[in-house]
Amino acid sequence: MAKELKFAGSGVGEPWWIIGHITRRLLEPLGYEVEVLSESGSTNNPRYVGGGKADFGATVPQTLGWAVRGEHLFQGETFVPLRAVGRVRRPSWLTAAARWELGFTSLKEIAESDYPIRLVTHNLKSIASVVPNEVLKYYHLTKEEIEAKGGTVREIGGNDYRSTDFDVIIGNLYMGRSMVTRHWAAATELMNLRFLDLDDELLAKLTAAGHGTPGEVPFHFLRGVDRWVKALDRISDLLIYLPESTDEQFVYDLTKLYDTNRRTFFGQAVQMAWDPETVTVGDPLPLHAGAERYYREVGLL
Repeated sequence: MAKELKFAGSGVGEPWWIIGHITRRLLEPLGYEVEVLSESGSTNNPRYVGGGKADFGATVPQTLGWAVRGEHLFQGETFVPLRAVGRVRRPSWLTAAARWELGFTSLKEIAESDYPIRLVTHNLKSIASVVPNEVLKYYHLTKEEIEAKGGTVREIGGNDYRSTDFDVIIGNLYMGRSMVTRHWAAATELMNLRFLDLDDELLAKLTAAGHGTPGEVPFHFLRGVDRWVKALDRISDLLIYLPESTDEQFVYDLTKLYDTNRRTFFGQAVQMAWDPETVTVGDPLPLHAGAERYYREVGLL
């Protein structure tokens, strides 16, 4: 393997970038220089690894599945054969909250009212919005329906929470305090928010579609979470992956580095775990031969 490598991550401080940072620190003592890329977030990640712009990377299994099958935003695209190194666990939920002062106790109430809400959610054209869009359609809170009542829909991230410049937030929530969770932390600290349960019927539909399972935001995880809030427990794992053509011995050594430094994943701004019970589950990708050889040697397969 070349000594200068590129890792397809995401924005600085986000989970994929953090895994790249862990990889860099583990490989540096062996003489490797690893550049963690920040422009390879969202749908770009498989394009970087599968298109030769990066040597390896990390992303969510669902995105990889869409990429290798040419679905959703990857229609008509092809990539080199990809293989998994290991699956990293990461707690996350899709949840919703509204300004307490409005008096709404459910998303259904909001949709049935004529109130011109100011909604913040993920970029509606990004991979992060695939599941939130399903929630918006279910409650009849799509961008078009909100704007028809005089409301607005904006992207999470550029909000001034001190001036209470939004009414409803629907988005992914991760365990930890980092760039990727700052909007929830800031909103709950600077505003009075009421967290809203997602309907059981919606959770069942999202589960049937493979987007996650019914779950709960942990009690007191954030200011305003004054009970166990019904939410979608996301398919929160991340896959470290690379081209099938990657040198087998390098992949074996890399897998061993991850496995023998499991504690490294716990001590990050976004909590993650190298869990021996699930690390070998490469779906939707087969394991790379080097990773599989290591796992068999240590009894994980």
